[in-house]
Amino acid sequence: IMPFFFFLSPTKVDMSKSLTDLKALMLEVKSSIQSLSYKLSFTRCTEPDWIPFRNSCYLFSHDAMNWTKAKNYCEEKGALLLKIEEFVTSTAKPQEYWIGLTDQNTGRWRWADDAPYTMNKVQWSPGQPDDWKQHGLGEEGEDCVHITIYGLLNDAHCSSKMNYICEMKKQD
Repeated sequence: IMPFFFFLSPTKVDMSKSLTDLKALMLEVKSSIQSLSYKLSFTRCTEPDWIPFRNSCYLFSHDAMNWTKAKNYCEEKGALLLKIEEFVTSTAKPQEYWIGLTDQNTGRWRWADDAPYTMNKVQWSPGQPDDWKQHGLGEEGEDCVHITIYGLLNDAHCSSKMNYICEMKKQD
């Protein structure tokens, strides 16, 4: 019986080591799957026509509407008009788009999520913002902001019709 026991013992040790190695490998595979799943969550947008970039999805509209309607449309989709922070303007087509910046309600520039905007004249077209009132669209000045074909900001009358960019933050 003794020689048989010695014969089983190394096999038992080998199997125990194999089991430990297999468990470690399973943890490694599980970790890899979780990592890939996490990475994929940042590259997929659930809505058609939305473009993924970092932690958000962007919609470059093909239809023009006034700023308020564009804002409401984005909100209906669970998004906001674009808040430019680290956005790559090279993604935009050479046309003008409404973004989520306005001084319409407060007289101070604020984003659609109500965050304050810190003025940076380098981002604006020369001489802008100017709150021009001679546009013939009513007494209000230019209180809504769009991005120009040159990637610069310009204030315009909110009733003007332009395409728009919605931004939807990815959910964790």
